[in-house]
Amino acid sequence: MKKTIALFFSLFFAVASTGYSQHSITKMHSLYLYNFVKNIKWKNVEDKYLIGVFADEATVAEINNVIGLRKFNNKAIEVTKASSASEAGKYHIIFVSSKYKSIIKQLNTPTILKNTLVVSEQGGLNNGVSIAFILENSKLKFKINEPVCKASGLQISATLLSLSQ
Repeated sequence: MKKTIALFFSLFFAVASTGYSQHSITKMHSLYLYNFVKNIKWKNVEDKYLIGVFADEATVAEINNVIGLRKFNNKAIEVTKASSASEAGKYHIIFVSSKYKSIIKQLNTPTILKNTLVVSEQGGLNNGVSIAFILENSKLKFKINEPVCKASGLQISATLLSLSQ
């Protein structure tokens, strides 16, 4: 737990001290997604964690480069490009880039949200997003929509909740 907190703080300072490019922001999103895997309990994880990404190919590739080779609890993490809202329910995490934010409304159905964490690059907490990234004072932060997470059947660790804005 202390390692997780230390990682989040070091991520905050790393972002604050570097210039923002889409590449570095995507890398930061990737590291956060990995920590979400570690701090959320799903009911249906069999042999791997599945992350679907609504974004361009370069973003999907960058997220895969950062976390696709990692494991958690001896389970692989598989990152793939998501192509439609109807398939979103097969993933543990759905990441929606700002260019694909119109898909968020299509994801907001009880069958899709069951056991799936929807993470948005920019806002969307009022549209059923579980976690939204925000850029505040040159720092990348996130907000958790607890009611949505609970409705999805996800258990969020106290550590992650305490780091949410």
